[in-house]
Amino acid sequence: MERRLAAKYIKETKPGAILLLAPELVYKSSFKVPPMDDFKSLPQDVKDSITYFNSDLVQYCDDSIYISEFMESLNRGLDYFGYDVYYNQPADKFLNSGNETSLIINLAQIQLEEYIEVIKEQIAFDPDSTNVAAIYLTAINFNNWIELTRLNHVKSEPELLFSTQTITDDLNGNFRYYPLTSTFDYEYTIDSLTVNNLYSTAAELGFKHSQWIFDYIMNEYVKLNLPPKHKQEKFFTYDFRNKELKRLRWQPFTRL
Repeated sequence: MERRLAAKYIKETKPGAILLLAPELVYKSSFKVPPMDDFKSLPQDVKDSITYFNSDLVQYCDDSIYISEFMESLNRGLDYFGYDVYYNQPADKFLNSGNETSLIINLAQIQLEEYIEVIKEQIAFDPDSTNVAAIYLTAINFNNWIELTRLNHVKSEPELLFSTQTITDDLNGNFRYYPLTSTFDYEYTIDSLTVNNLYSTAAELGFKHSQWIFDYIMNEYVKLNLPPKHKQEKFFTYDFRNKELKRLRWQPFTRL
């Protein structure tokens, strides 16, 4: 039943107008603690400042570049999916568009979190001997809060959606055995993240969010049109390139 309703949405519903609002800044934090004996005893604001300036990436990320990469990609994606997008345009132009399925999408907050992720690789030489290698990688969480408001709709209060994605340094390694000494060593290389990776990820996530927003609205339509007491169990994503509905295997948004 859910698939039939999703197909009906694709066939009969024309994507409406969207007013796209960008944040003014990117919230950035770091959990990389430098080697300090008295760090835990410091005030929280001092600890936050120390860890921020001990970061390798987020302190060097330019807010305006990051926001521009994300929003321009989100704008292009929503346009690709058929929406009439108003971005960096007067709000009254959007309000006077007369579209019955208008939406306001406000990217309320962006947060970048930098931290250390420990990767443990292990190999068992025999039942009584296990070799473990611990590798420390830089990881970045990309957290986004989006307010979605439907105009001309009975459900007009803002819906707050949260998404998070993570990237890390690229690790390539394996254990090497030395038969003469009967020992193992873990040999590896790390392709470290750079600030440019933050900007390219922003552009990638901007387009992904346009797909996720389309799918979210479609699945909400399915939910609202199910028979009473029928719980929605199947969710779908629409592949625009192949014109095909596919099962959505995970939920990119958490409704707050």
